[in-house]
Amino acid sequence: MKRQISEQDKKLVQEQQRNQNGSLSCFISGEIIDLINDEIEYDHILPYAKQGDTDLANIRIVKKIYNRRKSDQSLYEVRDNLKLEQLFIEKKNKIKLQDIFKLKDIEQKSLIFTKKEHSIVIDDGVDKKEFYLLFDNILEVEYFYGRIPVKWLENDDQEGLQPRVIDYKRLISLRNHLKFHPQLAPSIARLIDRKFKLFDGQHKLAAQVLNNNTEVDIKVYVSPDDTEKAKKLFDDLMITNLEAHSKHKQIPFYTSTLLDRLSVIYKEMLDEFTAKKAVGQHSEENFIKFLVAEKQQNKKDAKEMLKSAIMDNAIELSALRPFIAEASKDAAYPLSIDLLKKTIFSNTLYLEPSSANFKAVNDYRDTELENFKELAQLLVQHGYLNSWVQNRGKELTDLELKSRRIWHKGAVSTWSPYLESILGMAFNFMTHDERKKLLYRDLMTSDQKERIKACLERLFNHPLWDEPKGEIDSLLVSSTKQNELFDRKGLTEIYVLTGQSK
Repeated sequence: MKRQISEQDKKLVQEQQRNQNGSLSCFISGEIIDLINDEIEYDHILPYAKQGDTDLANIRIVKKIYNRRKSDQSLYEVRDNLKLEQLFIEKKNKIKLQDIFKLKDIEQKSLIFTKKEHSIVIDDGVDKKEFYLLFDNILEVEYFYGRIPVKWLENDDQEGLQPRVIDYKRLISLRNHLKFHPQLAPSIARLIDRKFKLFDGQHKLAAQVLNNNTEVDIKVYVSPDDTEKAKKLFDDLMITNLEAHSKHKQIPFYTSTLLDRLSVIYKEMLDEFTAKKAVGQHSEENFIKFLVAEKQQNKKDAKEMLKSAIMDNAIELSALRPFIAEASKDAAYPLSIDLLKKTIFSNTLYLEPSSANFKAVNDYRDTELENFKELAQLLVQHGYLNSWVQNRGKELTDLELKSRRIWHKGAVSTWSPYLESILGMAFNFMTHDERKKLLYRDLMTSDQKERIKACLERLFNHPLWDEPKGEIDSLLVSSTKQNELFDRKGLTEIYVLTGQSK
């Protein structure tokens, strides 16, 4: 078996690969090839290392830039990987199951189903399957297991029962694993409105789709026809799914979607609370008691639900929103929900249940949001957040480097506690209760805003951020060195508040 091909063979490969209009496309990317100016390679579809024959039928022309990633993969695999990467870039990593279906040209089929005494028959006009029904005594609904055609499935997007986006690295890892190993646990779906809606196991299913499998193992809950019972099943599955991913192993929900979905349930239960209880009892504090006493919620979980709603609203209404990753970790964004929760939120928002009656004069939740909007706008403007760019190995401008330093995780963790003192100075906190409630107060005045602005200008225009590359960049990465670095360089809390050194 020979590995190299002759110049004459190359010409034959060119001719067999030409399009009807005479152009020549890269086998991997589909881009038009300029034989004079483009760097190209003639490579094996099935790799030579895997006994791929150097027969012209196994040779294709590819652009060198795309062929460098080949390793021992076939050209088909390299092409599929490139398409997947391009999809994630195009969608800014916000990929869900339907995007993978579209990538693989899978169209969902309309279904009809017929229930018998102990089974259910599903039919799409071409394929027909019958499944034995079981009964779940906790959820009080029927369910079944089976090999379900991929064309019958779709993502469960009803108020985000499946809110997670797909993580690229996990998807690739699962795809490669499932090429040679069985799927041990099924994905989970609901059968409702003649549709299979998948709400758990999205990564596994997407991986199987990428491996060109046409059927997958699924556990399916049959949603009742009764509206109230169907809603109860949805609520029970929502809570169970959230708890499974936030507390119990597996891959946790991305923090932002967990907060968002918790707030959906929070709002539903809040409606029930306000309908049941007298107006004089309508407070966050009493709502937490209601969740514990009548909804069998753990007190810690109930309080977390409240925090989630507060933070979710703060995010959606603030200038920080475009800079926050959907995923907890995403190199394309400077901020994550997890980082905000540990830093900026904890030093600006009142995250405990208030005893004030809803909409009373001392209920400041709405004005807290307005105050946070003002603060967030100042952080974006004076923190050079609009100059932040993803570090892709290219040379950064001085302003881009400054922005990346300011919003480095280690830096934010170090300067964010200053915010509590900045607010204390701006609002003249006198009591412990005032210090605890932070932005939970009347709308900030122009004078108070100017005080905050002056502090942020000192914080973000300190010479530390403009130092030459070197020490500062290495120390920002070390979680144990940031406080020492800030103190040594003079970027202290006293300096930010007063402009004076220690």
